[in-house]
Amino acid sequence: MKRMKFIVIFSVLLLLVPAVILSQDGFDPNTYKSDGPMPYFNSHAFQSGIRSTGNIGELAKQYSPLQSRASTYGFAARSDEARFFLIGALYTEALAYVTGGKWELAAQRLEVVEGEFVKMGAPSSLYGFITKARNMIENVKYPPEYLVTVLALFQPFFEEYAKAQSEDKLTLFRAGAWLVNMSLTAASGDRELLRQPATLSYFTSELKRMDAPKGVVDALEEIAAISGKADITDKDTQKVLQLVTQIEQLLS
Repeated sequence: MKRMKFIVIFSVLLLLVPAVILSQDGFDPNTYKSDGPMPYFNSHAFQSGIRSTGNIGELAKQYSPLQSRASTYGFAARSDEARFFLIGALYTEALAYVTGGKWELAAQRLEVVEGEFVKMGAPSSLYGFITKARNMIENVKYPPEYLVTVLALFQPFFEEYAKAQSEDKLTLFRAGAWLVNMSLTAASGDRELLRQPATLSYFTSELKRMDAPKGVVDALEEIAAISGKADITDKDTQKVLQLVTQIEQLLS
């Protein structure tokens, strides 16, 4: 019965996908204010806003913070915290790979997510969603824009589940996703989209509260300083990319 219910829900979502494709118009990833609402987190919208002449899938492959490893980003190995962070990163990379037409790499990332779901005892509906999305990608029967929009529906569903577990786990999922997107932004040379001082301040504060390694916090603060500059240069974008890599090295 549960399986049938999931199939019905997923089928309805597929019918609605063409109507919910997100646009980059009006997208501002830096909506967080210290006395205002939470930052706006949507990996699909973020990637749609990245201005680049290159293939985003190629950028993800070359500058992946995961570097094809199941990084735990400084948290205890196989802990729930590590899994929520990792799932955010894997999901966001998969989006970039689908957009760039790199089906095999996208499917590999989703397969790892499936494995993490099994280990953490995630709801069967979430597991089924990712499995179905992976099967669609592997079959290569749909255009990239359709597949990426289907996959993007995962984020609000998983965030609801993460929040029910704890606010920290929701934050970690979002941090994993956001770090991948910042890596893609720096790699593309999109200086304007790097201007996210408030969002950086939010993650710096939250990860510090969660006792992330000091080197990670220092790197985030340095990225924040660059983000707040009046004139971000090409040299600055390369520095951001180095700092993101430094964070990955410190936390993996």
